[in-house]
Amino acid sequence: MKLLTLLRHCKSDWSFDVSDHDRPLNKRGRGDVPIMANRWNVHKIYPQACFHSTAIRATLTAEGVCAGLDEKVPTIPHKELYTFDGGHFLNFIQQVDNGYTNVAIVAHNPGLTDLINYLGNVRLDNLPTGGYCQYRFDVDRWEDIGEGMGEVLHIEFPKQFK
Repeated sequence: MKLLTLLRHCKSDWSFDVSDHDRPLNKRGRGDVPIMANRWNVHKIYPQACFHSTAIRATLTAEGVCAGLDEKVPTIPHKELYTFDGGHFLNFIQQVDNGYTNVAIVAHNPGLTDLINYLGNVRLDNLPTGGYCQYRFDVDRWEDIGEGMGEVLHIEFPKQFK
């Protein structure tokens, strides 16, 4: 069995004249980070590793959520997660070391919404910033994960808890 949690970075700040990669979180985004960490604590979502895009907003989200968890979760940046393509995310997941049974990925839309719609029976128009979806897969190897195979355990958005 494999557990996968997909988290979209929290709301970013467009007021700075920086590249897309370098945009930080805005006030709402910074406020949503502890809300989502709390939700992961409620559901005992403690991945063995939290892989994240190298974009500043994704890094701050991953590090902030994981710092707020009741169990230690390492954050691991990956350049290949700075993409907006669901197929690239799936390729990354299928290459995760099988020694991991429970991982999280913090990344970007529209790729995460596309991947969520591909992996399970949930259909989303848009995964909101700070939103996450957790799946269980009845497989032993990450490379065996495919279309419609995920059982959704939790899907939540910051707006639900304000």
